[in-house]
Formats: sequence, C-alpha cells, structure tokens
Amino acid sequence: MCSRPLRSPPCAAWLATTLLALLALTGCGPGTHDRPIDVLLISLDSTRADALTFLDPERAPHLAELARRGTVFTQAIAGSSWTLPSHMQMFTGQPPVMHGVQIDDVRLDPLAPTLPEVLGGAGWATHGAWTAWYLRGDYGFARGFDSYRNGMSSGIELDAAIDQAIAADDWRAANQAFLRRDVQSHRDVSAPRVVELLTEDLAALAPDQPALLFAHFMDPHYDYIPPAPFDTRFDPDYTGDIDGHDFWRNRLIWEERPEPRRICSDRDLLHLEALYQGEIAWTDQAIGALLDALEVAGRLERTLIVVTSDHGQEFFEHGAPGHRRTLHDEVVRVPLLVVPPAEWDATARGRQDGAADSAPGGTGVRVVDQQVSLSDITPTILDYVGLEPPPNVTGRSLRPLVEGATLPERPVLSSLFLVSRAPDRPREAMLLESLRLPDEKLLRRIHIRPDGNPEVDAVLWYDLRRDPGELFGISDRSHPRLRKAWDRLEQEQARLRRHWATLPRSPRDARRTRIAEVFAPDLAALGYLGQSTAGGARPPEEWGLGPLPPLSLD
Repeated sequence: MCSRPLRSPPCAAWLATTLLALLALTGCGPGTHDRPIDVLLISLDSTRADALTFLDPERAPHLAELARRGTVFTQAIAGSSWTLPSHMQMFTGQPPVMHGVQIDDVRLDPLAPTLPEVLGGAGWATHGAWTAWYLRGDYGFARGFDSYRNGMSSGIELDAAIDQAIAADDWRAANQAFLRRDVQSHRDVSAPRVVELLTEDLAALAPDQPALLFAHFMDPHYDYIPPAPFDTRFDPDYTGDIDGHDFWRNRLIWEERPEPRRICSDRDLLHLEALYQGEIAWTDQAIGALLDALEVAGRLERTLIVVTSDHGQEFFEHGAPGHRRTLHDEVVRVPLLVVPPAEWDATARGRQDGAADSAPGGTGVRVVDQQVSLSDITPTILDYVGLEPPPNVTGRSLRPLVEGATLPERPVLSSLFLVSRAPDRPREAMLLESLRLPDEKLLRRIHIRPDGNPEVDAVLWYDLRRDPGELFGISDRSHPRLRKAWDRLEQEQARLRRHWATLPRSPRDARRTRIAEVFAPDLAALGYLGQSTAGGARPPEEWGLGPLPPLSLD
C-alpha cells in the first residue's frame, strides 16, 4: 500500500466512494497494475495548437519524441482565452461557467475539490512550480499541494512584498510590488528554475511514494526573448529592427487606440512569430531536462504525462495581438498530449494494430481529431490512477480515445468576462461566450446592464469547414444554422445549470480576494486593457459564478 496517510478532501460523501475505489485496487495503482503511477501535468502558457503540434522534431524535439508513445488531440478547446480561468478548468474538470473564477478578485469555491486535493487525499505527494501571477495560490491553486513554489527569478521575494502590503492595506506599495512582479514575469527566462524546483522535489520523495508534479512554463508568453540559439533558429536571415522585448508596449509593432492597429510590416510580423516559436523550442528543451530528471529518479516509465496550454496567442488574425480579447480559435484551440506510463503493456496503451489514426510522415504518433476540452484533463488523470472524479467535475476521461475506442461528440463552451470601454456607453460588464462543435461555432456578446439584466449585443455563426479562420461570420438571427446553434448552446447551459444545482456552494464573501484592488489601475499598461471589474459595473452574484440564466435570441 502507499506509505503516505490519507488527507481529507472537502467532500465527505465523495471521500467514502473514493476509499472504496482505492480498496478495490492492487496497491494504489490503477486497475490490475501492481504499483501506483506518477503524474506529470505540464502547461506551456500562451501556446497555440498550430505552434505546438507534437509532430515536428525541429520545433519541439523532446515533445515530438515523447509523443511517439502518446496520443495527440488536435481539437482541444480551452474554456477561456486567458490564464486564470483556463488553469482552474484544468484543476477542477469544470469550464469557467461552472468554477466561476473568471474575474480578478474571485477565488475558487472552498467546497470545490481540485486535482491536487484529490490525489493528495488518496496518498500522492503533490508538488507544483509556477511562473505567472494568475497562478498564485490565493486563487485556490495551492490547495492540496505539499509544495507550490514560484519559479520566477526573485518571485518569492516579490510575492512576499505584495502579501505584506496587502496585509497592511498599503495599496500603493502593493501596486508597485505587483508592477515589478508582472514586468519581471514577462521579461524573465524561468523554465530552468521550474525544472530545478521539481527536480528537488523528486529527489526528496521516498522511492515508493507516488507523486503528482505540476510544471507551468511562462516563457512562451510575451515578451518573445528566447535565449540563443533559439532567438535565430526559426528566422536566421532577419535584418530588421523589431525584436520581442516589451512586446505589449512596443508601438513599432502596434497601437491600441482608437482601435487596435498593426504597425509592423508582414516581414516583421513573421519575425515575431519566429521568436514565439523559439520560445516554445526553448521550453521544449527545459521539458526534456525535466523528463531526464524523472528518468534519473527511476520514475519516467511509470509516469502518466499530460502536456497542454491554457490558451493560444493572436498575431492580428482578428485585429489585435495577445489574448483575453476574443474567443476565436487562435486563442482557445490549444495543444494536448496524453502519454500513458511506458511500463504499461501495449494493450493497456491502446496500441493494437489498426486501432489508431497515424500521424503524417510515419511518425507513429496516435492522432485524435475529435473535439475535447481542458475540462477533460482532471477526469482523465483520475481514470488512469484509479480514482473516481469528485461530483463537481463536468469533463470526461479521454482514456477510451487514447486506447482506440470512441466517445460521443460533445460541444465545448468557452467564456470571457470583461468590461466594455465603448465610447458611446458607460463602463459596463460584458460577457463573451462561444459554443464550439466540430464543424461550426457560435459566438455571442452579452451586455450586462448596471441593473444586472442581460442584453444580447451580437451573435455570429461560423462554418468552420469553409471558414476555419472565422473571418466571415453570419449575424442574421433568422439564419437556420445560427438558430440551431443558439438552441444547442442554451441546451448545454441548461445541462450545466442542472449539474450546478446539485453542488454545495459557499457564500460570495468566501470567494473574494483583494487582488483586483492591487492592480486594477494598471491593467492597461500590462496588456489587459479594460478587463477588470474593479471601478466599473459589477454584476449580481449569479453572473460569472455559475451558468447563465436562459436567454432568448429574439
């Protein structure tokens, strides 16, 4: 049996079911395997699906090699287009409309179990290393971790300064510390520190102790400053003046007002994209070092590995750079690789002849084109380790797809909560939502009036087969395909509302943080223009903290 005592997850009824499941296992491992497996969850921040396919050894050699014994999901969709809600989706198995962490000053409900809590409560050691402000522990990410450490240069000191200033209600000092922290996080080269921290955690584990490791790599996020030789690898002939430093503030690249406008030339834009690709290749090298550390620790062969991203990155496909502006595919379609433990036999990994689609070029990688969601990560991991998902989970295990079986198609909901800065109306809350199906997509923009009443501002329907770039949306509300997709979205919201009604919930005050007070005045300078609720209209409690009430298209 596992040597580590059980800790108490937040739901007692669910814990009893989990204990029964554990008793049914041999040791702590899944199914008929005689020992527990380890889990490595890797998140590359801001990484588009088309920038990391896992199939190109030139762009990501270590991940391409790892993928040869895994399954690549080409249509993995994030629940939002920025870090906080999408990572919380990975940790809870819920889309943002369910977990509710969609604005800067809301933390996860204390009653909602997370993946580290579930595994920690079942005997796994749990260690995480992170490098982005929005992964701070006070949003709920640290829950269930034995150690959850900041991997950014001087990150621990800067976080301590922020916390001390908040405790003293010194908002000027807190804001200044945050600005230093945020600028550092964009300029930092932090991947080696993440590997160092997790290697230390591995070395401290008892040989028979199963572990969950979470590695967050910020480097693919702007600024685009990959170390040599990755700074020239993908564009060695560039002779222009544009580089990736201070990307968001560089007015040689773009201007924000009156509307986002690209300034740089097509050639300069190609160079920026090459620097972005260099950041991903640099991070791939760090991931290779982390896999080596697992092998030295004697754990690589028995580790389930999941590699993904929280969101993508826009390079002016819809008028602007960055993310947290839209829900188009360049910011919500993300890479996803699932690699079962290598020590499992070929049958357990679904490697029967003819059971898998093969990748182009004869790489041997199994490729699945069925649409899946970041909500599926937690239930997939729990399936492999042999644990039942907690009741808050709405995603489903992808293990059948990895092993060559099929699953019914499911729509994916994404959402983005922000604040309108339109010149012809006061500062008011806005919610963007999308429903994505394998061959179509519905986007809707909902204006939340100061009295809390919703108003549908705009609706667009896209045929993804004919228009994969989402450039020619249909806005006619009488169009039959648009109306059918709207009805499907409302059906999905109704399904989530029924699930939501069964879950325990904490009062709103138990979910409030003071983070928005720290940095709301500086969001524009940081690249998150107009996207905090601080200082503007605040919706009533039900908005953003659960599925929407029914809305009519007419």
